[in-house]
Amino acid sequence: MRLGRRQALVGLGALALARPAWARSGPDLTLYQAIRDEGLKRGQAMTYATSLVDGVGPRLMGSPGMRRAYDWSLARLRELGVSDPRLEPIGPFGLSWRQIRAWARTTAPDGAPFVAQAAPWSAATNGVIEGDLVALPLATDEDLQRAKGRLSGRIVLLSPAPAPAPEGPAIVRYTDEEVLRGDAAQAVRAYYRTVAERRVRQGREGLFKTRRNAFLAAEGVLAVVVSGGGAHPGAMTIDGGELGGRPWLAAERPAFPALYLSGEGYARCWRQAERGAARLQMEIITEEGDPAEPGYNVVAEIPGTDPNLKAQVVLAGAHLDSWAAGAGAADNGAGVAATLEAVRILRALAFKPRRTIRIVLYGGEEQGLYGSEAYARQRLGHIPRSTAPEQLALPVEGRRAKIGPLLKGPEYETFSAAFNLDGGSGRIRGVFTGGNPALAELYRGWIAPLKDLGVLAVYDGPHWPADQSTFTEIGLPGISFLQDPLDYDSRAHHTNLDTLERLSPDDLAQAATVLAIFLANSANAEERAPRQGLTG
Repeated sequence: MRLGRRQALVGLGALALARPAWARSGPDLTLYQAIRDEGLKRGQAMTYATSLVDGVGPRLMGSPGMRRAYDWSLARLRELGVSDPRLEPIGPFGLSWRQIRAWARTTAPDGAPFVAQAAPWSAATNGVIEGDLVALPLATDEDLQRAKGRLSGRIVLLSPAPAPAPEGPAIVRYTDEEVLRGDAAQAVRAYYRTVAERRVRQGREGLFKTRRNAFLAAEGVLAVVVSGGGAHPGAMTIDGGELGGRPWLAAERPAFPALYLSGEGYARCWRQAERGAARLQMEIITEEGDPAEPGYNVVAEIPGTDPNLKAQVVLAGAHLDSWAAGAGAADNGAGVAATLEAVRILRALAFKPRRTIRIVLYGGEEQGLYGSEAYARQRLGHIPRSTAPEQLALPVEGRRAKIGPLLKGPEYETFSAAFNLDGGSGRIRGVFTGGNPALAELYRGWIAPLKDLGVLAVYDGPHWPADQSTFTEIGLPGISFLQDPLDYDSRAHHTNLDTLERLSPDDLAQAATVLAIFLANSANAEERAPRQGLTG
């Protein structure tokens, strides 16, 4: 039956009132423009990035660099005039360690020098050592049995030389069509289609690597050399993955010195060792301290001003720590700089949030989301995880199987949303809402005025596992962003090339501006961010 015009209008009005407040209210375009003007015309994101990346440098957990980064972060937050900048403990992390010097060169059949780096938390060599190089596959328990009795006093190349670097451009930007069609999110979707199978395999591999480390120590190897060959020639990937385990724990780290060589240098050593006439001279000098160095998150707030909403928290997060090589620019100095810049923008505009905006710069992300897990456990809640041996052997502890149920913390019901920026300095092209259709609908309205900045899509699914996953897994909105990769995957991720040169000033300014808009919208929305429930 057709309604008359008056009846139709009354019906539409009733439908509008029935929709939740967050779906009725549109973006504040005046605020959008003010944020854009401040962030894009007077932005300071690269100032923060340069100060952190070049002034503090690498920020391996437990290192003096990470301690400097805590102090640096507190100083920047005080300059911004936010409330109560502080360190919140995440518990004892592990070994206090830093590399002082590491080098290597062959003495036979030639005297070639190599680009070298100690494996994070490696034992020192206690002087210069020299030994025959051994090139044997050590990928299975059968390989270990075949190598038994052949490794004592020798320097072992841990695995065959890597395959040639894949072809393709070193710097990648998504086209608008790729973003709108969802092509840019396909790799993420493929990851989650096989995640259960992958975790089983990773658990088995982790247990094997622990057995292999014990075998090499029992054999009395002089040292182990690992390939740092990455996706791009010249990039040296150094994150401890090939050695496995938790080397930051003094009781679990390999008993032998471990050295990374560039992919090209390693491949040359492997070929020479296969011919049976290769010797390597090397040295690792380190400084060690507390075997239970404490870890921290850096925390501060912009207090909410609405008496009824200020207990609710909108979280702006990025991880402060990095790996030991490079200077932690794209991973994740960019995220830290953009987060601080988003806060600076809001402070410059004298923005008064209704909800509290909390800034959290996490520690220990690289070793297993330690910082965000500790934040959630202390305030929001947690789900007990499996302690089975194959689960403990997973490379990231946050991937361990949950054995539930959810144990809620004191701030669970008043939490609104957590934003995480951890994809390099590329401009934001889209938003991942973690499997939350209501939130995805809301954010599509938020990005409509940002299309000219390249923000084009909302994907209602999870992004790569990172600190936002800590929140989605306990049923809270954890938001991550699709960013143009630039050379994050080819040159930057966990490599010696992760320096300030990896950052794009214009892109970083855009990312900080978009983040500031999302924080402002979330802080002043009529209702708390909608929730979907627990994720796998």
